[in-house]
Amino acid sequence: MRVLVTGGAGYIGVLTVEELLLKGYKPVVFDSFYWGKEALQPYLDKIEIIEGDCRNSKDIIYALEGISAVIHLAGIVGEFACASNQKAHHTINVESTRTLVNCCTDPEFELVRDFIFASSCSVYGNVKGLYDEVTEETPTAPLSAYAYAKLKSEEIMFKRAEEIPHFHPTSLRLTTVFGWAPRPRLDLVTNLFAYNAWKNKKITIYGDGEQYRSLIHVRDIARALVETLATPRFIRSGKIFHLGEESNNKTVKEIAELVQLFLPDTEIEYIKDKPTDRRDYKINCYKLKNIVGWNAEYSVEDGIEELITKFENMGDIDWDSPNYRNSSFKYI
Repeated sequence: MRVLVTGGAGYIGVLTVEELLLKGYKPVVFDSFYWGKEALQPYLDKIEIIEGDCRNSKDIIYALEGISAVIHLAGIVGEFACASNQKAHHTINVESTRTLVNCCTDPEFELVRDFIFASSCSVYGNVKGLYDEVTEETPTAPLSAYAYAKLKSEEIMFKRAEEIPHFHPTSLRLTTVFGWAPRPRLDLVTNLFAYNAWKNKKITIYGDGEQYRSLIHVRDIARALVETLATPRFIRSGKIFHLGEESNNKTVKEIAELVQLFLPDTEIEYIKDKPTDRRDYKINCYKLKNIVGWNAEYSVEDGIEELITKFENMGDIDWDSPNYRNSSFKYI
């Protein structure tokens, strides 16, 4: 099976490509390569690469030739990055999904039946005081343009599935990602805390740090995407699943304290009069575990230890470069 991975050169994408290869699929990477192709170097003789823009129907139509399934990862990730790139955010995070879904189901071309979409648990916003934990049936209340765009994309693909019976989309709502990947990201809470503790011996938390984050290792995400694709259609078609691990439900304060266990000289500073990310939720992920059969393999501690080891052993790298932070990038 040839599987098109949009955003296949990104933080999650590269590991998804690796997982597809391990499971015997033929990955086709579709990417604009904002951060280059270096992370894909180990796989170049085993994969097909198509450089293009996920907003461009011409690029998409050619990329879909001979494709059996799509894993849609391309997007601008995070509230700050979306707010700083409003036009690019809307065209990439919403309209590209519409374009891709329409091309997958256009009657002039061969139908691409299977569509796995990487959504986000950010769609729930702040449920503190309302729900002890969040299930897939919990009402959504997005607090950012990024979260709203994920909901809009889900609406687009599920509505199209009602019109095209043999189109089978599935949405995986990801919890907050952490961990090392060949294209690293240091603007995620766990990764950022580990880096700041390693470099500056200091972690700064805005607010009291009592807000919860549900966390998932990037490698566990890649496995879940591929295992969901391999799940029979009648089980996953039209469904929403949370992708996370309950034991990784941590407060921001707890994440910082876990980093401190590995780097004991770290100071944790609280700045309570600065605005903070208001998301606060504990995610229940048993639906994915029970129906798809996937289980997480990495704890937050595993991810922190791995990150610190990489920082210490990878030589003279400018980790402060915008290349390692989606939030610092200017999109067009």
